[in-house]
Amino acid sequence: MAQVRSKDKITAGASANGAAHPASTQPDGFSWSEVARSAPAQVAIAAMALLGLGISIYLTVVHYDTKVTLVCTSGSLVNCGNVTTSAWSVVPGTPIPVTIPGMLWFVVSGGLALVGLWRLRMGRTEPASLRLTQFVWGLGGLLFVIYLIYCEIVLVHNICEWCTAVHILTFLTFILAFYRLQHSGEAPDMAVAQAAIAQAPSARQARQMALSRRARRVANNGGVSSGRNGRRG
Repeated sequence: MAQVRSKDKITAGASANGAAHPASTQPDGFSWSEVARSAPAQVAIAAMALLGLGISIYLTVVHYDTKVTLVCTSGSLVNCGNVTTSAWSVVPGTPIPVTIPGMLWFVVSGGLALVGLWRLRMGRTEPASLRLTQFVWGLGGLLFVIYLIYCEIVLVHNICEWCTAVHILTFLTFILAFYRLQHSGEAPDMAVAQAAIAQAPSARQARQMALSRRARRVANNGGVSSGRNGRRG
């Protein structure tokens, strides 16, 4: 009778553990490689923000430090020197070069992408307003780029290779932000992975369940052995 009670207690405890833990399991997060595969657009936006920030910093240094040489073609159409030293190379009404707002734009753009990536890394969904915010921010950058292109072609009659690279990065960022906004209603692959993690027991819970099964086997074997010994007696 004592063995039967002990067996019932072990079984009840295992059932309680098995029923309680999976329901309260929280996602354990994902590796960066999994995040990159699940959100390639965000990774691309972050990478382009880093590249654009580097170019903007370089052009800002060239603007303020005359000792730094501007590496660029100097031809009839492509002439970075004429563009970066023209009256339209600064924010209208200020002595601030347009590269500084460009730096800030890329910092914010990359920061927004990293917010989404970090949320996925922690096993959480991205903020509901993130896609719209990225789209609006990308649209603002695109409008400023259109103004700069107008200044280069119509007013200065030259284009700058470095500026063109920044313009392309801004345009691609806008396209990706627009694409993400258009597909905001679709469930991303990460959501499926989150559901799988939420339903699966953690490593500690798996060990507890394994110990419970082992205890049940020991109790069952003990019961069988006792029954055999009783028959022999």
